[in-house]
Amino acid sequence: MDENDSELVIPVVQEEVHADAVPVPTGGVRVTKHTETHDEILEQELRKGRVEIKRVKTNRIVDGPQPVQRTGNTVIIPVVSEVLRVEKQWVVTEEIHLTQIEERETVQQRVPVNQEQAVIERLDESSNPIGEIDAPLETDPVSGRVRPATVVARSRARAQPSERRSKLKSVFENKPEKK
Repeated sequence: MDENDSELVIPVVQEEVHADAVPVPTGGVRVTKHTETHDEILEQELRKGRVEIKRVKTNRIVDGPQPVQRTGNTVIIPVVSEVLRVEKQWVVTEEIHLTQIEERETVQQRVPVNQEQAVIERLDESSNPIGEIDAPLETDPVSGRVRPATVVARSRARAQPSERRSKLKSVFENKPEKK
C-alpha cells in the first residue's frame, strides 16, 4: 500500500430481530339476557280447624267433681254444683261438649314465575354480530320445563342433531314440520 493511501475500514453489521406481541381485536362474544314471566298454578290442600261448642243440660247425680273426658273428637267438660236437699249431693247440671272439626280444601293460585333466556352472539373485529352460538336444550322430566343441556348432552347433540332441535327449528322458521 502507498503511504498516501489511508486505511480502509470495512464495518461488519449484524441485524437482530425482536418480536413483540401486540393484541389485535379479532372478535368477541356478547351475551344478552332477558327475563320472561309466565304464570304457573300452585295447588295445595289447606286444613282449617274449628271447635263447635254445644251446651248439654243434664241433672245427673254424681259423687263429686268429675274429670274431663274425651270421646272421639269431642272433649266433655262436666260442670257440677252442690244442691241442698235433706242431704248434700253432687248433680251434673250441664256438660260442655267441644267437638273438633277439621275441614280440608284444595286451593289453586296463579303465581308468576320468572325465567331468564340468554342469547350468545359471536362478534367480528368491529363488534358486529356474525352469528349466534346455539346451546341445545332438554326438557326436565319432573317439571316439564326446557333447560340448558349438560356438557355431555351438548357433545352428543353436536354429533347428531336431535329430533327436538329440528322441531324447534321448524317452529322458529315458520315452516311446517316434515315427517
